[in-house]
Amino acid sequence: MAILITKHNLSQHGDTLERVYRFRHRFFVHHKKWKTLERADQREVDEFDTPEAVHIVGMDESGDVSTYTRLLPTTGPHLLRDVYPEILQGNPEPTGPDIWEWTRAAINPFKRDSFQGASQIKGEFYAAVVETCLHLGIRGLLVEAHPGLITSAIDVGFHTRPLALPTEYGGEPVVPFFCEVTERTLPRTREVFGLSSPVLRVQTGLESPSLERRAQ
Repeated sequence: MAILITKHNLSQHGDTLERVYRFRHRFFVHHKKWKTLERADQREVDEFDTPEAVHIVGMDESGDVSTYTRLLPTTGPHLLRDVYPEILQGNPEPTGPDIWEWTRAAINPFKRDSFQGASQIKGEFYAAVVETCLHLGIRGLLVEAHPGLITSAIDVGFHTRPLALPTEYGGEPVVPFFCEVTERTLPRTREVFGLSSPVLRVQTGLESPSLERRAQ
């Protein structure tokens, strides 16, 4: 199960977001060794955690965070524009109300006890992202990651293209790329991971930005 948190239901998920911020600190600081994110309060929160951010939180049966990722609208502040635009190497950045940035992707390493378990969790993680895009009317996602993740994105059904050559950032190669969500993305994701039903739980009455725009 994955929970979708947007500005429309943010006030109802304060406890969940507290668990998220502590999970992010454990994952990115202690597991991934991103020491620049370390904080004394053990909460990984940055300037992009505004009400405009969308949080996709995978929860296990006990209520612990098993997967997490965040989407940021490219119509406002986001990492590729405001933190490391140099990795585009002068190339244009796709932006617009239906293009969002995909950041802070994390799968709880303690849930990877077996190949089967890791695959199931990974599948639910990808499916939740795609289901979120379809619900919110998101056409494509900007990603800045290791070049090897381009292949993974293609395998699970995204129509993917790099936006620049890889650049060394923080001692590792990073490439910006664009993941387009097509009519085949969700069926392909479900096929790859053997999923037969939706994984995203959307609160009743939670309007999407695309629906709001059409209503105006």
